Formats: sequence, structure tokens, C-alpha cells
Amino acid sequence: MDLVQTITYQCPNCNAALEFDAHSGKFKCFYCDSMFSESEIKDIFQKRDDTVDLEQNEPELSEDQALQEEFSGQSALYSCPNCGAGVICDSLTSSTRCHFCHTPVVLSGRLSGEYKPDVLIPFAVTKEQARAKFDEYTRDKKFLPNDFVSEAQINNLSQLYVPYWLKSGLVDARLDAVGKVVRSWSRGNTHYTNTKEYRVGRTAKLAFIRVPCDGSKRIDDELMESIEPFNYGGIKLFSMSYLSGCPAEKYDVTKEEAAKRIDERIKKASEAELRRTADSYTSLEQVRIGTSYRNEQYVYALLPVWFLNYRYKGKDFAFVINGQTGLTFGQLPVSRAKLFWASAGLFAAVGLIASLIGGLFLGV
Repeated sequence: MDLVQTITYQCPNCNAALEFDAHSGKFKCFYCDSMFSESEIKDIFQKRDDTVDLEQNEPELSEDQALQEEFSGQSALYSCPNCGAGVICDSLTSSTRCHFCHTPVVLSGRLSGEYKPDVLIPFAVTKEQARAKFDEYTRDKKFLPNDFVSEAQINNLSQLYVPYWLKSGLVDARLDAVGKVVRSWSRGNTHYTNTKEYRVGRTAKLAFIRVPCDGSKRIDDELMESIEPFNYGGIKLFSMSYLSGCPAEKYDVTKEEAAKRIDERIKKASEAELRRTADSYTSLEQVRIGTSYRNEQYVYALLPVWFLNYRYKGKDFAFVINGQTGLTFGQLPVSRAKLFWASAGLFAAVGLIASLIGGLFLGV
């Protein structure tokens, strides 16, 4: 008997699918309204696991191997035939849509344990709250295409666990520069300027904790940075039960690729901190920054995002909401037709005013 056949995420009361409910922070059956905490879910499924009659010759697995095997069996990979996005769902999901282009996606197979996340932050922003934030963000923007704010488009607003690499560790940073102190004064009609130059050196040992980089090439990095930070106080060890009713993007940015971007962010933050200690100089020039890292640790995480993608005139526009904090950012399209008619109306109004003024002068 296959080990993974013993685990499901169905309601113990009515056997319908369970989904994580952001409003209550519990797992809910939307058929019979039963609610279960994370600990109750784990307890229920553990009891089921303990009743499984495994084959005597089944090799014993380490805890890590068992978790990898569990993830491999419970997860399903859906592939979008239109844009190629890879979506991770629980194995009970029968169908879903691509969060990028809204195309129905198809099951392409199981995922290996290497894609198993280490940690996850559950959704705290509900569907209703996400819709309200979209309405608030677009309310006063008069040049949006009509279908962008249509009910059909808003219905495409969907939950997505975005893959992230989080890096922690220590950095030894050094700044070398030429510092200038400029002093100016006037005496009579003569203006004087005195400039002194100094060699400036600053060093610091800094700790950094869970600096993020999204692990999807299809999602714009700056877009994801615009809804940071996440509150890591809400982080939890990964459990497949959180993917019940909510898909996740499969990472295609390797840890090594993510490290380059994360290190650049750490370098910029280190430079800002070192510059702060040299604020007595009028300016710093010929700045050189060196960094070296120690005790580096990487964590693969899934972080919650409400995602809406809109294609207009051959270009994609994304609207995102931090699914934990509610922070919102959007790349919004502009309707050329609305812009044209608004401009035409403005020119017409200016022409009318000019003709009225002209008529007044002619009548004098």
C-alpha cells in the first residue's frame, strides 16, 4: 500500500473538501460549515496515518525523507498550456485556472519532494477584503478600461502562494570613500569656499534575517517588493493542508539565482547603514563597498498574495495584494479611448471659452 494514500484533506463530518479560511484562521468545510484548527487537522490525519497497515518490507524513512515522500504524493502539478506557468495544488484538486492568464490548466503529474517548502504564511486577507481593496485602489482612476473594473474581471482575483527564498546570516561590510567637508562664507563682496578632503573608512558586522526574493520568473521582482514586508511572526511550518483550495506557484528560480539578488539587497542596506555613520561629511565620493557573508541559511517559503492579471493591447498588467498585511500595488492600464475623449472635451471647452471671450471683446 502506498504511504501517501492514507492522507486526505476532506471534512471528517461530511467528506467534502476542506479549505483554509483566512477570516477565522481555521480550516473550514464550506458544505457543512464545520471548522477545524491546524492542530485538530494534524491530529485527525495522524490518527488515520497510524491505522495504515504498511508492508513489513517497507524501508523505514527518516523524518525528513518521510516529509519529502508525503509532499511528493499529496501534491499535484498543473501546467498552463497558454503561458507555461506551473501551479502546485493538493492532490484532490480536480481543476483550476492559471493565475496569470486565467486559462484552465491541466494536470501534468506529481511533484518531487525537492519542491516541498520549509515554511508558509497563511492568508489573513479574505476574498471580500481583497475585493474592497481593489475597489478602493481603482475608485478615482477615471481612465481605466471598463472591463478592467468589471465584475467578470474582479472575479478573476485569486489567491496564490508565491514561492520565496529567504536568506539569513551575518555580513561583514566595509565602506571606503573620499569624504568632503565644504564650508562657505562671504566677506564684503567676496565669497569664499573652503573644501577639505579626508579618507573615510567604515566597517560593520550586521545580522540579516529572512531577506526575501520571489522564486518565480513570471512574477516581476519589483512588483513583489512593492507589497513587502511580510510579518514573519505569522510564519508556520509547511503543511500540505494549507494548499487545500489554494494553489501555489512552483519555483523556477534556483536558490543560487535568488542569492545574487538577495546579496545585492543586503549590500545596498549595508551601504545605507555605513553612510549613516559618515553623515558629518558634506559628501562622499569614490565610494567602494565590500561585503562578505557568514553563517548563511536559506529557507524556501510560500507567502500569500492576492493576484489579478489583465492583458490590454498586448501588454500584461498585474494587481497584487499582500495576503497577510493587505498592502496593495497595481500596474494599471489606461484606456486610450477615454483619454482621447477627455482630451477632446478639454480642447472643446478651451475653444468655447476662447470664443466667448472673443465675442465679449468684439461686442465692446
